[in-house]
Amino acid sequence: VLSAILNKSSGINAEYGGFDMNLKHLDGHDVPIKREKVTWPGATIMKKGEGMPNFENRNKLGNLYITFDVKFPRGELSAEDKENIKGILNQASVQTPYNGL
Repeated sequence: VLSAILNKSSGINAEYGGFDMNLKHLDGHDVPIKREKVTWPGATIMKKGEGMPNFENRNKLGNLYITFDVKFPRGELSAEDKENIKGILNQASVQTPYNGL
């Protein structure tokens, strides 16, 4: 049984507000994806039974793993906007090096 991996890019509005969408599978059917909480860059959702079929038994399907890449706005924010965002997020800034693993 083979798993399938899909990378999906989306805007920051959908990632903070949640989303409800359909992805077109390789065989043409829609795979519903719903998330009601914050999605961070690199987050992965697994859809059981939506992966690739088994070579010997096409009724056995692997899982589909969807990894999200969040597109952040590239424009400048005013000092007031920055303060508003800090207040909404209500979390301390983290200055720890991260190697991506």
